[in-house]
Amino acid sequence: MNRFYKEDLELLARCLAGNKKASENLVRRFSNLVYQSVQYTLMVKHVSFNRHDLEDLHNTVFLKLFEQDRRKLRQYQGKRGCSVATWIKTIAVRTVLDHLRKKGVDAITFQKDRVPLEKLPELKADWIEFGAEPEKMEQNYLVQAGMKRLSPRERLFMKLHFDQGLSMAEVAEIMQLSIGNIYTIKYRAIQKIKSHVTSDANIDI
Repeated sequence: MNRFYKEDLELLARCLAGNKKASENLVRRFSNLVYQSVQYTLMVKHVSFNRHDLEDLHNTVFLKLFEQDRRKLRQYQGKRGCSVATWIKTIAVRTVLDHLRKKGVDAITFQKDRVPLEKLPELKADWIEFGAEPEKMEQNYLVQAGMKRLSPRERLFMKLHFDQGLSMAEVAEIMQLSIGNIYTIKYRAIQKIKSHVTSDANIDI
């Protein structure tokens, strides 16, 4: 068995077991592969794109891999010698094709997949400031709906920081952004969700 093939299997196993460091390493390990797969698929489909488009689709691919308790990663079976890299490349291509099929190939727009975040401690602390009760089911629903308004980059940040429990510095390294940009993304994401919650629930600020 190829050494890298074996290492990838071990990395995947640790990731599926909930190892946060392994999840971080998996993103870092396959980041370039996903970028290349996204770019190649767009080029084959003759769709114009820029760096922002690539980043958004790149982040959307990893969101698909990690959402619903890593459902897409758990579907990997390694049949016919399929490597982890090949499986992730397949998911990346399917993700791009799905977006183009649903939104049309003349313009790059992005599907807002719901990210199942069960615990958002900082958001809950903010809700207390304007008298909300985060335990209520209706407010949980509003938060999930608010998540759909975030960009793929913002949702990837929320996934890594809140769901995976990575520090701001760790998220900055994974997303290849400065720590200042990461704090900006965090602020904007929280403000968008707060705005959705307060406007739809008619909460007085």
